[in-house]
Amino acid sequence: MALQNIGAGDKDDVFYRYKMPRMLTKIEGRGNGIRTNVVNMVDIAKALARPASYTTKYFGYELGAQSKFDEKTGTALVNGAHDTAKLAGLLDNFIKKFVQCYGCGNPETEVIITKTKMIQLKCAACGFVSDVDVRDKLTAFIVKKGGKDKKAMRRAEKKRLKEGEAADGKAANEENEEEDDGVQWATDTSLEAARKRIQEQLSAVTADMVMLTTADAKKEKPKPAANKQQQQQICRIILNAAERKKILKI
Repeated sequence: MALQNIGAGDKDDVFYRYKMPRMLTKIEGRGNGIRTNVVNMVDIAKALARPASYTTKYFGYELGAQSKFDEKTGTALVNGAHDTAKLAGLLDNFIKKFVQCYGCGNPETEVIITKTKMIQLKCAACGFVSDVDVRDKLTAFIVKKGGKDKKAMRRAEKKRLKEGEAADGKAANEENEEEDDGVQWATDTSLEAARKRIQEQLSAVTADMVMLTTADAKKEKPKPAANKQQQQQICRIILNAAERKKILKI
């Protein structure tokens, strides 16, 4: 089920928590009996925490056509053929007048009917109390219905809060997934890839050994000209030469 933000003012906010289903309509009948069926009016009304009879009647008043909502079947009908875009625009007007807070624009409001037959919207977010224009035709219909729909509206409000919390969690998860940029890391485990990695490691080790050998060669001190045995032989030669001189003198 496709969802959209509640209210035209916040339609482009992807993190907006208050959602409602996109309107679905169907043209039924022909000739003078043609009518428009708002297929998912019940779901829309629940998201708005308002009775479906309010929105259906509002469409009828604004279009100058007869409208009826069947409580048993949940069917919302408006006489005449009306496209979805037109009805969706009227729904946005209904939300602005009878759902959203006039102070902060939050749709989390409660309908209050005063003793003087006035309609007010009490905002659960900021506490502001909005006075609905009594000149609107729908206000008389709401006052006539009175408190009959209070329980239904409270149930719808609780359900909307739960759906809003669920939507917040979903938006957070999607944001975390987007941070990954869709990159998937994997290691090639084929035999050829393993051999290549081993060869690269051996090459690196061999290079380190060559560097160490070169460094040691540079640090190595020059060897002495003769070792110990050579020195002994030289001494013997010198001694022999000395003895020969003595013999010659004699």
